[in-house]
Amino acid sequence: MNKHIDSEISVKRLHKDVDFVHKKIFKLHPDLDRYITKEKLTFKFDSLKKSIQQPLKPNAFFFGISQVVGSIRQGHATIQPLQKQYTTKELKILNKRGKSPLSLLSYAFVNEELLIAKNFGKDSTLKVGTVIKSVAGITPQFLYTKYRKTEASDGYNTTYFQRGFARKFNTLLNLERPMADSIPIVFSYKDSIFEKTLTRTSEKAKVKKKSDKETKVAPVVVSKEAKEKQLLAKKALEKKKKIFGYDEVRKEFTRHLSYIPSDSSIAVLKIKSFTGGKEKVAYAHIFKEIEQKKVKSLVIDLRNNGGGSLPEIINLYRYIGQDFTTFVDTMKVTNRTGVVYNRYRNVPKTAMVIASPLITYLAVKELCSIKKSPFGYYYQKSKLTKRIQPRDNNFQGNVYVLINGASFSASAVFSANLKHLKRATFIGEETGGASKSTVAGVLPIMRLPHSKLKLRFGLMEIAVPHKTTVEGHGVYPDITLLPTKEDFEKNSDPELEWVIQKENELKAK
Repeated sequence: MNKHIDSEISVKRLHKDVDFVHKKIFKLHPDLDRYITKEKLTFKFDSLKKSIQQPLKPNAFFFGISQVVGSIRQGHATIQPLQKQYTTKELKILNKRGKSPLSLLSYAFVNEELLIAKNFGKDSTLKVGTVIKSVAGITPQFLYTKYRKTEASDGYNTTYFQRGFARKFNTLLNLERPMADSIPIVFSYKDSIFEKTLTRTSEKAKVKKKSDKETKVAPVVVSKEAKEKQLLAKKALEKKKKIFGYDEVRKEFTRHLSYIPSDSSIAVLKIKSFTGGKEKVAYAHIFKEIEQKKVKSLVIDLRNNGGGSLPEIINLYRYIGQDFTTFVDTMKVTNRTGVVYNRYRNVPKTAMVIASPLITYLAVKELCSIKKSPFGYYYQKSKLTKRIQPRDNNFQGNVYVLINGASFSASAVFSANLKHLKRATFIGEETGGASKSTVAGVLPIMRLPHSKLKLRFGLMEIAVPHKTTVEGHGVYPDITLLPTKEDFEKNSDPELEWVIQKENELKAK
């Protein structure tokens, strides 16, 4: 694959790849003409073919085909460029050298400046709010301009792009420059510009060699009881990681419950993603604790949550929504076999052979669940579309939801339902995911036959039953707040601070 990245592909074969994408999308995408007519989309595919007059390398071809797919204006529909591949042996060598220093940073793109939003490493000189001016001579602004049109948000939304760019900065940077052990970076902090070379080894603690003159320190004797206590604590932590989900690089739980230091009656549930962990057990623990602590107000932080599992957001909703309701509408598909076949498209062949009896059973069962409606479209019967019942320990207090442009897919579906029922106050900015529906569910990856680029799009239209009159936009906040560069420098959180101030006002009445 690495050799293929630098190989030119003939015009004829590139045209075949364009036809491949055209055919797959028209055959399998269940909501293709929501934001563009099929005639206009076909014209774009034809125009792309006419524009290809000479052989191109795969990632040069990527810029053209990705913009055509992006014109569908549905964020799950993407073309992915080729990345350099590493063997298992090469990855082991890289890991021994230490983690990439950029993987220990998260970013925010504010007013066309890339800021350090969090530093998960040990380098204390890289403060939150520091501006990254350039990396190995490449500016963030260059990357943003170059790749801006290679992906789409849902509909006409614009808040997604800057948030999405901040999340994908490291990936885009790797497309422009090969992975290296040391990276020269120019920073700016409070108008002071400085340059620093970050290395893989910079994040590892340096072991000081003892000289012959140094006094040897006697080893600390740990009692048997202390060892057992440490072992139990380690097992408890590992169990918690499995239940709540955990990022080993950034040392963060996927689902984390905390409390406002000055007021323990306000709980903050930060959900980084609706994936990983054992969500049913996690939420059972979380809402049991909320009940025991007599929490009166709950903040659900969905900022930068890119989505995930539909069953998970339905389960979470049962702890918050106070009425019997239908959470999602009929899930539309284009035909009876497309979803079933493509669900297992990316399963390794060995696993397919080993699990063939189970996969056959599940495939037949799913095939039987896909029906044709009297109106001519196909849909999948699912328990997820049935009316849901609130939990017995359903939270009854005030609910606030923090959202931003990177709140996408399942995050937007969850928010749209809460918004319609007026169950929560929303603070932040418009979600990147649409408020009416998302096309996801099954998201197979299809390799283009000649360029080997990856095509990915959803096969199921998942719509909320209660739709707004606004077309092509996300869930709007009740209170619009955007963090500034100064907020990052002061390590302040204006969205959360608004909630605290609001709660104080309510208590003062």
